[in-house]
Amino acid sequence: MDKYGAYALNTTNSLLALFITVLVGFHPAGLAAAADIDNRSHIELAQVETPPKTGTKITLQEILDKYYEARGGEQAWEKIETLKFTGAMHTEKAVFNTAAVYKRPDRCRLDFQSGRIYFVEAFNGQIPWQMNPGMRTGPHIMKGKRAKEMIDTCDFEGPLINSKKKGHTIEYLGEQTVDGRTAYVLEVTLNTGNIDTYYLDPETFLPFMVRGTTTIQEQTVNTEVKLDKYLEIDGIIVPFDYEFIVDGNPLSETLEIRTIELNKEIEDHIFNLPKRPRDLR
Repeated sequence: MDKYGAYALNTTNSLLALFITVLVGFHPAGLAAAADIDNRSHIELAQVETPPKTGTKITLQEILDKYYEARGGEQAWEKIETLKFTGAMHTEKAVFNTAAVYKRPDRCRLDFQSGRIYFVEAFNGQIPWQMNPGMRTGPHIMKGKRAKEMIDTCDFEGPLINSKKKGHTIEYLGEQTVDGRTAYVLEVTLNTGNIDTYYLDPETFLPFMVRGTTTIQEQTVNTEVKLDKYLEIDGIIVPFDYEFIVDGNPLSETLEIRTIELNKEIEDHIFNLPKRPRDLR
């Protein structure tokens, strides 16, 4: 797999995780496919924002309440027990078909395929695991920071909902200007120790960007996810277009959501660690 394919797999995790955060939460680490990456020196993401404004009257709780309402509200989201979506991850040299399924309270599975490359990450509520074609080890249990990132990804509601109950900490950093847009900035420290920064539009209260980190071959790299094209699906608001930048890589990746299914019957066994690769499908 070339470096662009590696980036595609490793950054698609952030897209899918981001999708689940805005859709049902968000953590930009999500699934990192530990494929080969080049030895180029990484450039940190440019921080182009102004210092926080003082004297902002809106409170953190008001922002969180309006965020939840903007996504459809508590009543609409409490009706959702499962979520499934399909899409396409576009890179410079390949298109990866993607599929993801989520089931309350904390189970998820993410699949990617391009030609003969087939990659899976999942969490059944107890064990995070993956099958990575670049490792040639078959399905195996994830460990360390990547395991924590996968667990964060599978939070059905995401960290901005019921954060205290889940052990997360959210700090309102004030109103800032980033990439020419005004934003309410929230710094989220998850109970696993991962930190993500959300940039919410002051008028819609929907995120237009999330910055965080992910792990690629045990290296921590910066990620930036941009969201666009919010649409309503059965009473909830969902972004359909995503753009990813990893550690300043000028070649961004994009994810286009094609289908979304809510409350589809999903068997629990698909989240479990299989003994053999052929048992995955």
